[in-house]
Amino acid sequence: MTALNSPQLINNAEAALTALNNSQDEGVRYYTAWWLGKNRILEAVPLLCECLKDERDRTALGGYPLRRQAARSLGMLQDSQAVTALIDALDCSDLRLQEAVVRALKDIGDRVAVPVLLKLLNSQAKDKPTEILIEALTAFQVWEVKDQIEPFLKHSSERVKCAAAQYFYSLTLEPRYLQILFETLGHENRFLRYAAALDISALGLVETAPAIIKAQIPNNIKLATIKRILEVLLQDKTKIEVKRQEQENFLFQIIDELLFDAIEGNNPRENTVESNQEVEKIMILVAQQERRYQQVSDNLISELIEAVKSPYPKVKAAGIQGLVTLAPTSVDSIMEIFDIDGDQDLRAGLTQALMEIGDPRTLSLLEKVIGFEIADHCQGKIRRVAARALGKICRKACAPRVILRVIKKLEWTLFQPDDWALRYSAVVSLEEIGNRDAVLALQAAYQVESDAIVKMRNKRALSALSDMAAL
Repeated sequence: MTALNSPQLINNAEAALTALNNSQDEGVRYYTAWWLGKNRILEAVPLLCECLKDERDRTALGGYPLRRQAARSLGMLQDSQAVTALIDALDCSDLRLQEAVVRALKDIGDRVAVPVLLKLLNSQAKDKPTEILIEALTAFQVWEVKDQIEPFLKHSSERVKCAAAQYFYSLTLEPRYLQILFETLGHENRFLRYAAALDISALGLVETAPAIIKAQIPNNIKLATIKRILEVLLQDKTKIEVKRQEQENFLFQIIDELLFDAIEGNNPRENTVESNQEVEKIMILVAQQERRYQQVSDNLISELIEAVKSPYPKVKAAGIQGLVTLAPTSVDSIMEIFDIDGDQDLRAGLTQALMEIGDPRTLSLLEKVIGFEIADHCQGKIRRVAARALGKICRKACAPRVILRVIKKLEWTLFQPDDWALRYSAVVSLEEIGNRDAVLALQAAYQVESDAIVKMRNKRALSALSDMAAL
């Protein structure tokens, strides 16, 4: 890979388009196709459509990684100009490519795709992307094939069965189909729980939100599904205004609260007698330390940090709370460990502790955390909690220079395109700060925000601050 083609240098639309068009490195082209979709670069549509025909990047098993990623990115861009090229790409034998194409056609939402989807449903192909195909037919409300979909309610694949249940609930509103999805939401297989949560959220039922929140699924899935339900609600013009406002408030409150947590939902182990005993031990040690009013021992801090590494949720929570209780003494140790230990779960727990502590000394570290490139779901959660921590620091900070520095970092965060929840977190923190500079930052971001939910949360923040100023 040449320096000019290095993915690290692809950080703007012009560089990405050039790399996708000219690079001979398939890794660079794959990364670039992903980057263009993630950053919603509409000018990339023609080039991505050309990538759907690319035969060069092929695995030993006959798959086409670049073509799959091009289809996914076209789905993110949601431009109807891509529909013809996507339909042509369905003629490939790569099942994962077919799945990506059907998903993209569903996301674009152009009914020109319906006859092609029906043809795929009726084909005699041994393998086809049945799950996403049924989901697409549901999205397009193709009810005339219900007799063909019905056998899938008894399919050997739980995911296909859930897709069929989603189809029939959307058609009939009969609770028995919704019950299939709720049962899968409690399945022992975590990936089936994730799929069920996504299927349920696609129905847009506000009353399903509590079940999703209680489910043993990661916060990222919870955020995505609650957001999806809220999006459906905002588009529903049939709701009585008072009822709509009540449900909006409920869902926005859930999202606000989810952003406070960087550790919940990481599929922890069930608590045991031993882990409960460990929690009790931690609580006793911390309480004894508080009563003594003595220098906090390094051994106790180390023990609490080890507890934050625990796979048991109560032990982890006790470790975090202990570090918070022993602040500000614990802050230096947290910052030191954060720099030398790359364990993402540990960093998530330590970031949550720093958020609750709200010590201005941690400002530089939290700014660094927000600037991380997202490499996985865990790092994304850390960034969001770090953004909320900056709001907490400002609430405690008296120095105008500290408050201004925080606002500048949050303002930078508002204009980052990669994570809607990160921008949402920045909005909530700026509302918490609530001064003139925070309002100006929110107003500027509101004008350019493309995500409907983040834009609406921004509007609510500005309204709340306006109401406060009027008092």
